[in-house]
Amino acid sequence: MNNLYSKVPPIPEITGTELIVDAIETAMKNSNELKIAVGYVSVAGLDKLDKLIFENKIKKIQLVVGMYKSSGIPKSIYNKIIELHEKWTKLGIGKIYFVNNMNYHGKVYVFLRNGIPFEFIVGSSNLSVLSPEGQTLRQYEVAVKIKDSTSCNEILKHIESVIKTSTNTADDLQDFEIINERIAALNDIENVIDITPAELEIYTKKQEKIQFRIPIKAPKFSERFSKKSNAYAHSNINVCYGKGRKNSKSGKIERRNWYETQITVSKKITSDPDYPKGDPFYLITDDGYKFLAHSTAQNNKQLTAYGNLGNDRVFGRWIKGRLATAGYIKPYDNVDDDKNGDGIVTSEMLVKANMQVMVLTKTATKEYGKVYKRLSPSAKNKKGALDKNHFDYKLVDVWTIHFENLRNDK
Repeated sequence: MNNLYSKVPPIPEITGTELIVDAIETAMKNSNELKIAVGYVSVAGLDKLDKLIFENKIKKIQLVVGMYKSSGIPKSIYNKIIELHEKWTKLGIGKIYFVNNMNYHGKVYVFLRNGIPFEFIVGSSNLSVLSPEGQTLRQYEVAVKIKDSTSCNEILKHIESVIKTSTNTADDLQDFEIINERIAALNDIENVIDITPAELEIYTKKQEKIQFRIPIKAPKFSERFSKKSNAYAHSNINVCYGKGRKNSKSGKIERRNWYETQITVSKKITSDPDYPKGDPFYLITDDGYKFLAHSTAQNNKQLTAYGNLGNDRVFGRWIKGRLATAGYIKPYDNVDDDKNGDGIVTSEMLVKANMQVMVLTKTATKEYGKVYKRLSPSAKNKKGALDKNHFDYKLVDVWTIHFENLRNDK
């Protein structure tokens, strides 16, 4: 038996000992089969495991994940799990299992050669030990490496019994809750309020029959670099890839922020007398955020956040931040750095995320919100620009908002 450790300063390394991640990688080089049972996984850990599997020509992999039945599976992890499960099953090398009847908190890595277990590692390390990030960079783990054949066969039987008695495969997770994670891009954004699940339920129960389904326009993956206006690769949700905005001081055209979006609503919808126009209104999102929004531009065709700071970005931080948090898309600080179109929202992406249509539903409640007065109308702004220095608190409507995929929407 050998002790294994992490490397997290200022705790000193012990001379002659091995790091947990190094021990796992070394054992995989001598294996052609792998069985793992852990409590939690991470996207980075899953990616690293997949990489190691193919680098070491592992012929069979079984991964058991044990701690998500009661707490739910974060969307980003669920998406990565489904991707790898489909990949491994298609190649005939393995499956991913989720414990369905308890909280399984074991952390065991068993290494086999031609069906015979020759070593296992057990300790405190979840799969994130393979590629720590964020908080896990400062998370110290301890484990032991055991080569005793009796113990190896015993722990192998244990994992096999867990799979047999207490798991669903990753393609059968209907009874597991999939959770939308908090969107880091919305942290500390002024006037964006976090609401509790209980508050969200109250708003949902007050929904009325007035509802509008707003399709989100995005290009096909194959057309993400298209210059055609009807491809939507440079407009609407991808407006940051289009023509930049003129800097009033320098006179130069500057790229828009990646989070800037434009949700364009059809005239058929905006002309409906029940569609929200005029004063702003609260939006209650299905993932627990609350902020003011309004209809703006000619014929009220733009739906955007309402306030005094980066309205287009607030709405974009919610929509594109949701996609990025779930792992569908890569955000960019500078759009010019996106050479492969990794930050472009595509129609295929929206289908996978169940986000083809934004569903706006009125509730039977009103709440006080800050409503800015308007300046005198001008040729550029016939309604008159918002006067950010003068406002009243008014009772405004409250609408819920969530996403779905297309049904018979046109």
